[in-house]
Amino acid sequence: MKNNTNSTSISSSFKIVLLYAIVSVIYICTKNYLLSNLVNVEFHRSVEAYEGLEFILFTSLFLYFIVKKNINQIHHYYSHINDFKQKSDDEYLALFNHSPIPKWLFDIETLDFILVNDAACTTYGYSQEEFLSMNLIDIRPEDDIKIMEDVLLSSLDDGSYPKSIILDHRKKSGEIIKVKIEAKYVNYKGKKVKLAYAIDLTTELTIQKNLKVANSKLQLASEIAKLGYWTVDLSNSEIQWSEEVYKIFEVNPKTFELSVASIKNCFHPDEQLDFNPNYLAKFENDSIIENERRIVTSSGKIKWVLIRQYLIKDTDGKLTRLDGIFLDITKRKLHEKEILESNERFKIITKATIEAIMDWDIVNDTVIWGEGFNSIFGYDISVNNNNLWSNNIHPEDREKVLKDLNNTQNDPSKEYFSAEFRFLKANGTVCYVKHKGIFIRDKNGKAIRELAAMIDITETLEKLHKIETQNKILKEISWMQSHAVRAPLTNIMGLVSLLKDNMNLGIKDDKVMDYILDSAEKLDIIVKDIVKKSNDIDTL
Repeated sequence: MKNNTNSTSISSSFKIVLLYAIVSVIYICTKNYLLSNLVNVEFHRSVEAYEGLEFILFTSLFLYFIVKKNINQIHHYYSHINDFKQKSDDEYLALFNHSPIPKWLFDIETLDFILVNDAACTTYGYSQEEFLSMNLIDIRPEDDIKIMEDVLLSSLDDGSYPKSIILDHRKKSGEIIKVKIEAKYVNYKGKKVKLAYAIDLTTELTIQKNLKVANSKLQLASEIAKLGYWTVDLSNSEIQWSEEVYKIFEVNPKTFELSVASIKNCFHPDEQLDFNPNYLAKFENDSIIENERRIVTSSGKIKWVLIRQYLIKDTDGKLTRLDGIFLDITKRKLHEKEILESNERFKIITKATIEAIMDWDIVNDTVIWGEGFNSIFGYDISVNNNNLWSNNIHPEDREKVLKDLNNTQNDPSKEYFSAEFRFLKANGTVCYVKHKGIFIRDKNGKAIRELAAMIDITETLEKLHKIETQNKILKEISWMQSHAVRAPLTNIMGLVSLLKDNMNLGIKDDKVMDYILDSAEKLDIIVKDIVKKSNDIDTL
């Protein structure tokens, strides 16, 4: 505005001077012409003495009218300028007050607040009156005052001020906030002051801090999980790997060439990736492709990695990027191999044993049935049935067996479970079994697993029953031999002795012979009974 005013003043002055010069030249030339041609020499000489006064008088009057006219225009113009300037100042003040960014003017010598906008009052909690009775030190924490003074002193020394500086400010409530300060010199009511802007960075810095912590945790999680991220820009075939991918492949990021050929050579010869032109056609409806492959490190170590790939499209459906991860699953694959080998050994053992082995995972409620449940009891163990054992306990024994099992499982002091009961085979026949199990518990004593073996003892019980029956018969035979046989045999021996004595005396006694015959018949009956019982033992 000032430049426009100066330009206008110069332009008006130039017009006045130019007009004055033109009129003066015309006046002098006209006057000389008239005097030379229309007036005689004597009269011309008589008026030469007054020529200068005449010219001055004429031009002064002319100049007076011109200047007066331009002065009125200038006064009108300056009045318009002042009105515009006043309006502009009001608009600037309104813009200052309604700015969403806290702003203030402060005295560079006393640091007193001169003018504060509404946003500053809202942010800091002070009213306009409170702010205008304070200075910059009042909104600074004690530890931050020295920093502020150094910045202000530096700006006073060389006239410069940092483009932006982050400081701590204190609100009326005592809350400390982080703000970015920008300041510059301005003229306010004829005095040189500073206009400062305060941008609250507290939320932004908190978010940045949280983001940094989250990124740090994510990086740590990636390292712990051995998870690396990669991406391929399909527009220029540019490949990018995260730091963890380089670690998984055990290659130097500074020397390793990120090309399709180099990456392909890192995979096991039997499982190298196929990047033919139809590779992207495998992705349908933005689906994720996932597979497991072996890689070979520079030291010759073989690792297993899980590869998950996802195709990215833009809003127009154009293929733009292929993103994915590499997850080192070597330990998992080794564990799976160990488990597989362990399961194979378990199957071999269960085939070689006469017991039906069961492995009950109590936590996940899953059961692995040994081969014996098929070979001994005839059940199809390929069918998933966690209740195969409990459902086929004989109905008359089931309640007691399950109750005893439950009590053992819930008693932390008990480790073993043993029971004998009747069990139903797949063909419906009843067999007698002996069940022995051991519970594995966690540190709190809770049962988490049971390993058990069950054997068919039907034949054993039958043999024991046969032996018991044989023993009973033998005891009966022994008793008959020691008691039943002795009585008639003793009678016969006594009667024979009596008969012998009578014969020596010449006495014939038919009665004695009858007695001997009777005792012999009784003895024969007993002997036959013993023979029968002996035959019964042989038929058992």
